[in-house]
Amino acid sequence: MKRFGRLIDMVAAPIGLLLVLSSFAALGQDTKTGNAGTGNVIQSIDVSTQAGTVTVRLGLKEALPNPPAAFTVNNPPRVALDFPNTANGLGKSTQDVNQGDLRTVRFGQSGGRTRVVFNLAKMLKYDTRVEGNTVVVTLQSAGATAAATTQFAEPKPGGDLHSVQDIDFRRGKNGEAQIVVDLSDTATGIDLRQQGRTVLVDFLQTMLPPALERRFDVTDFGTQVDFFEVTRQAGNTRITVTPKGRWEQSAYQTDKRFIIEIKPVIEQAGRPKEGAGYSGEKLSLNFQNIEVRAVLQVIADFTSLNIITSDTVSGNLTLRLKDVPWDQALDIILQAKGLDMRKTGNVVWIAPRDELATKEKLALEARQQISDLEPLRTESFQLNYQRAEDIQKIITAGEHKILSKRGSAVVDPRTNTIFVQDIVDRLDDVRRLLKQIDVAVRQVLIEARIVEASDTFSRNLGARFGFHDVTGRGGQIPGGDYRALVGGGLNDTGAHTGQSSTAPSFIADSLSTNMPAPGLGGVNPGQFSLILMNDAMTKFLNLELTHHHEVERQQGQRRRGYQRRSVDQHQAGFHRSAGGKRRHGRHRRHLRTGRVEHADQGADVGRHSGHRHLFPPGPAS
Repeated sequence: MKRFGRLIDMVAAPIGLLLVLSSFAALGQDTKTGNAGTGNVIQSIDVSTQAGTVTVRLGLKEALPNPPAAFTVNNPPRVALDFPNTANGLGKSTQDVNQGDLRTVRFGQSGGRTRVVFNLAKMLKYDTRVEGNTVVVTLQSAGATAAATTQFAEPKPGGDLHSVQDIDFRRGKNGEAQIVVDLSDTATGIDLRQQGRTVLVDFLQTMLPPALERRFDVTDFGTQVDFFEVTRQAGNTRITVTPKGRWEQSAYQTDKRFIIEIKPVIEQAGRPKEGAGYSGEKLSLNFQNIEVRAVLQVIADFTSLNIITSDTVSGNLTLRLKDVPWDQALDIILQAKGLDMRKTGNVVWIAPRDELATKEKLALEARQQISDLEPLRTESFQLNYQRAEDIQKIITAGEHKILSKRGSAVVDPRTNTIFVQDIVDRLDDVRRLLKQIDVAVRQVLIEARIVEASDTFSRNLGARFGFHDVTGRGGQIPGGDYRALVGGGLNDTGAHTGQSSTAPSFIADSLSTNMPAPGLGGVNPGQFSLILMNDAMTKFLNLELTHHHEVERQQGQRRRGYQRRSVDQHQAGFHRSAGGKRRHGRHRRHLRTGRVEHADQGADVGRHSGHRHLFPPGPAS
């Protein structure tokens, strides 16, 4: 009988394995001559090597009804076999081999079970088969043979025919495709292999009802599988699955039900991601009619979890898992036997669902009774943004109130404070609620700027500019006997050059630009002139700037009263006007009252315009 063992790829597994083997070895040294309480004994070990393949033959006192359960650890590379109800009769716990990639073989015994561990130089493929009273283990490198058929489960000897009872298809909670096959018994042999992008499953010596021999169209389920075919193949039943896209497959069996899973591969950050909910390393298990407690103990040995099993957990289980995360394997075992678990830290308590539900119900009832007897406390909460009356309605009104049936809340509107009386747990709930909702409401700031414009304000700016040569000779043009005269209008330049006998007007004819600022309201504008000339006083460059602004006159006594105090207001309050204490319009009004037309009043104009640092003090106008 031949089968592949179960595979566990875990980083933490080596530590757990060493601890388990150490304890087993210590017990094995105390029972070197076998255990009278066990029915079988390992009596001999023989190792041989041929063409790179290491064969280990373990001789037992009695033949095994089923192959021993097996598993592997990748780092360090090891293969382990579990022999139930078997003692170590070799008289030693370690056998040095050093043949091929096999270094040593270790034996450990505990509780009537013997574990045989093969320490390897690198990870190898292994096969196990039973030949009478001998268990033959073959170790070979992964490239020694082509990847062909995986014996998921071997049929029992005797040639009895098996049958397929039903075939169903489901979509898992994470989008995986599940092909569920109900078998007639747990001894059905199963071959599982992958050929290219096709998965083939052969049920050995298994009959197929004619109604199930067909093509199943499962496109509507929206999985990686659109269809699969079930056919008869020379006394066997074959299921052919051709998934689409990127996928990975796993298979497991619980009692008479065999399940094939095709899961999509989701890549994230350049790495494939496991299905949601299961993150453990993959393993393969193959147990025939084994106790549930023993399976849980195997999982506990390699996950560093402390598993506490209730006394009511009992029964046997036939389990075959292929490349399944260990936490999913545990979930499958619990579902198959109607169990559930509660985890606290690294301690897991496993019991029947009804038992756990009953215990939790009793615990909740006890808590309720305690809350009915727990003394009440009073605490005050001063609110910053919410109204105390609104909070009182939230925590006391309706079916979903926060306070217990013994709790109460009182509001003080003057200070916007709410006083709550209840047990400590409910006061903590109120405190957390207020921390979340007693916050400022987010607001939007709308800003407007208003500019006032008046049509009563006027401002004029003017200029006069010109070049005047009274000699009429102009200047010499370089490179010739010609001369040029620059000036204003032709009336002026023509008179100076003798071309015209009409006397020119100085203002009207000699200026190139003649745009003075006009007076407003009968008041002449301010004027400034600049003249550049030669020593002979024959050539002149003339410039004049004029400026005038005016605000509409105020009427009656109000204007005159403002005029009487305008100078004092200006001297004491002009800088305040920039800060908003005085409007600029008033400042401009009194500037007009201080305007002068003669040079001897310039000091007064300076004081009126606020530029006392430009003009020396003078008498007020």
